[in-house]
Amino acid sequence: MTDNTTKDRRRSYPTVTLLLLAVNVPLAVLVALLLVTDYRREMRRATDARSITLSDEASVIGNALLRLSEPDDAVAITTFLESTCAETAGPNTPGHWIDVRWNGKRLHTHTGPDSEQNTAPEIGRVQDAIVGRFSSGDLRVAVTERAAEIRRSARGETLMHLSGILGLASLAAIIVDVVLVRLIANPTKRLTETVEQLQSIQFEMEPLSFRSRELNDLSFQIAQMAESLRHAEADRSGAMRRARDIQNHLLPRRICVPGLAFATHFQPAEDVAGDIYGVMPMRDKSWLIYIADLVGHGIPAAISAAVLKMVIDSAANGTTDPGHIMNRVNRILPRYLSDSEFATAAILRWNPEKAELSCASAGHEPILLRTQQRLVTLSATGIPLGIDPSACWTTSHHNLVPGDRLLLATDGVAETHSPEDRQFGRSRLAEMFSNSHSRDIEDFAAHLDLEIALHRATAPIEDDVTFLIAECRRIDANQQHCPEKTQT
Repeated sequence: MTDNTTKDRRRSYPTVTLLLLAVNVPLAVLVALLLVTDYRREMRRATDARSITLSDEASVIGNALLRLSEPDDAVAITTFLESTCAETAGPNTPGHWIDVRWNGKRLHTHTGPDSEQNTAPEIGRVQDAIVGRFSSGDLRVAVTERAAEIRRSARGETLMHLSGILGLASLAAIIVDVVLVRLIANPTKRLTETVEQLQSIQFEMEPLSFRSRELNDLSFQIAQMAESLRHAEADRSGAMRRARDIQNHLLPRRICVPGLAFATHFQPAEDVAGDIYGVMPMRDKSWLIYIADLVGHGIPAAISAAVLKMVIDSAANGTTDPGHIMNRVNRILPRYLSDSEFATAAILRWNPEKAELSCASAGHEPILLRTQQRLVTLSATGIPLGIDPSACWTTSHHNLVPGDRLLLATDGVAETHSPEDRQFGRSRLAEMFSNSHSRDIEDFAAHLDLEIALHRATAPIEDDVTFLIAECRRIDANQQHCPEKTQT
């Protein structure tokens, strides 16, 4: 999986969230627009209705004044206005003015509450006002109310009406959300869990049942795919078992070397490994011991490791010197490797008659030699194999005495990571091997394997782990057989 795919996955959201947003956001916007439009319409309706009422009121007052016998009696007209129009005013009609102009005279009254605190408006100059008018001859009647007061008195009823609409819209949204979750979101989650089950290599499953035909078809296809994957996994497992058996067959079944006892550990990171080791007799009665590590792990590395073993075995037929063998391997190996492949290797020649060990290392992990006095680190005598066809390796020579020990390991040992990403480390490996004199080699091999496993804990196995431990033993002339190797 690429980094871009991972980033896109992090930016994704649950289906139920996207569905609810896709439904509820437009619905909320639509309801908001509806509420605003309805509010404005109700306010307009209230002001229009009040305008008609005020016009009727002005007409009633005007007609009543025309029936007076004394049109010039201002006191009588004012008393009439106050007595006749009092019923039109009340606590719900503040800011209510009646303005009368008759025979060139202006008579006005404010019929709303708190009249002494309110100034009568000048007719025609009042902004945001509703005016009802009556005109007959020299009589002009205008009944005025402020529009804000009208809207304020109508707002309570309007908000009650809008609250009802909002409640119905919310109920509809909840119903739609529940339907979406039940019909789409929950089935999608179940299908996702089924696919995740496939990812964890659990292929035994039955098709899920849904009300939706399309979801049922998808569930059936997933079940069919699981069945196909189950058969493919069974075939793959069988093939990998066969490959593992072939690789194990390439490893020495018995290590019987005069003067040396062995304990080995071989743990592939996957089904098969890119590590290889071998022990074979030479034509001069010496013994060839080698360990190699191809770059990578898994099937490609295992195939290359098998090729490398054949090349080493073939190169050893013409010479017994480890450096010369390494030179011959390096000339032949690139024919069988891709341009990006290379290998590290350590080749040893053991002469039991002289108790002499000859070593050549192609960029491999340091060989640890624990003598009776100290721990010696045998470093690489050349670069890894497969990089430079003209490269050469030198051979170092060491004499052993009974009790001396050798540790050959691939980099998977020292580079084993803990969950906190700490490596096991070469220094820790060297310290453990230096203090291994109190254990026999089989016990120490098991102990080292346990320490590596404890260090790794829950972290995945990232590389193959292989090591060989050899101990120099006194050769018994009456010995009829060599001890078998111990492999963990």
